[in-house]
Amino acid sequence: MDWEFYILNYIHYNLRSDFLDAVMPYISLLGAAGVLWIIIAVAALIIKKYRSFGKSLSFYLICAFIICNLIIKPIVNRIRPYELNDAIQLLVPPETDASFPSGHTFFAFGTATIFFIYNKKLGIFMYLLALAIAISRLYLYIHFPTDVICGMIFGTITAIAAYKTEKFIFSNNGTDKLRQV
Repeated sequence: MDWEFYILNYIHYNLRSDFLDAVMPYISLLGAAGVLWIIIAVAALIIKKYRSFGKSLSFYLICAFIICNLIIKPIVNRIRPYELNDAIQLLVPPETDASFPSGHTFFAFGTATIFFIYNKKLGIFMYLLALAIAISRLYLYIHFPTDVICGMIFGTITAIAAYKTEKFIFSNNGTDKLRQV
């Protein structure tokens, strides 16, 4: 854990600026409670042209919520870095759930993966947005680096698995060939 505090403290004491202090809370807010991802999923479900994408994203979000928020976070129950280093003054309100994995990062990278499956160019943009959200979590001293790294990995893997499962279940009772990922 020492190396994780080294990274967080390096960011906190060497990379902070008034501009980033103002911007990072808003970048982080993009991933708050999955609201943005839910809005995108609902909008896609309403528009017939994007309904398949909307079903995949919705199924992913449900799976991600169960895996991240109802299974992993309560089991690991990792304390947040600012709770161990009380010298840090937070730029955002303290979180109420466990630190591992980063839910913001989990959902952002999984959503980016679903986007990438359907549209490579838009998916790359979404991965960049997801990376900005992940970095914001470190900048704000809300998560340890391993929380964010595992959020990236778990979110991506969950998205691929959810996509394949959703296509298997809802594509003519599983008889259609799964699209290659």
